[in-house]
Amino acid sequence: MTAMRNLAVGACAALVLSYASTAYAATASESGGVWTIETDNYTVHFKTDAQAGYSQIFPGGGGDSLFGAGEGRNLYHSANYAGWSDWGPAASAEVVSDGSELVMEYVMDDGNMKVYHLTATHWDGVPYWRHQLTIEARGDLPSFGDGHEPMVEPRNGAGADNEYADWTDPFAHVAFANSNGYFALYTETGAARTHVWQDDGRMDLVHDTVAEDLTSGDVGSELTFYLATAAGSLDDAHALVDEVTNVPTAVDAEGKLTTTWGAMKTR
Repeated sequence: MTAMRNLAVGACAALVLSYASTAYAATASESGGVWTIETDNYTVHFKTDAQAGYSQIFPGGGGDSLFGAGEGRNLYHSANYAGWSDWGPAASAEVVSDGSELVMEYVMDDGNMKVYHLTATHWDGVPYWRHQLTIEARGDLPSFGDGHEPMVEPRNGAGADNEYADWTDPFAHVAFANSNGYFALYTETGAARTHVWQDDGRMDLVHDTVAEDLTSGDVGSELTFYLATAAGSLDDAHALVDEVTNVPTAVDAEGKLTTTWGAMKTR
């Protein structure tokens, strides 16, 4: 019996080693104009055709997407500076780092006078990721102002089953949740709002107070905000506000192996 148990443990250790050596980092892949970002906590799709932006959000746990338009208009930036202008197609999208953290860079042209340069950083082990956004001006305009930076439209057909809430403490954040989980936005420098413009609701962040007056060729200061999704409730989204600004400690394959093996040895 002891020999059989040791053999089973050895086989499990081999499986753990295989997993640890291949699946410890967030990954990105592209197909048909859609980037799929996968971590051990969530999967998101970023659509590069107009209207570019996140188009599917799958929280961990195997539930359905929180966004329901089928690669449509769900999360994007929009501003009213010379008439309303939204993100158009992505001018470029690429992986710039895929080691202990996955870093994506997207460039969106709104077809007017704003070019959005977005850096998105994803980590394994946490349900949140970070956006760092700068505006390149092609005319005289405010970097952020009278707009939605960003806007979220779930369009998931859940109607009143989408519950919304926004908070100001310790800094602004907003979320919606349904039976599949929650999706949330967090900002230390702006405001958060919910809207009832559609049956499924909307929510956004507003960064008018940090707007800069730009002239053609200028690049504005960087704006940082955070996004999160998980199988949970609005209370869970609110509780995460104390964590989202933390950069996770890098976990490599050996680290995951040690943790898993230690847990196995206690049984």
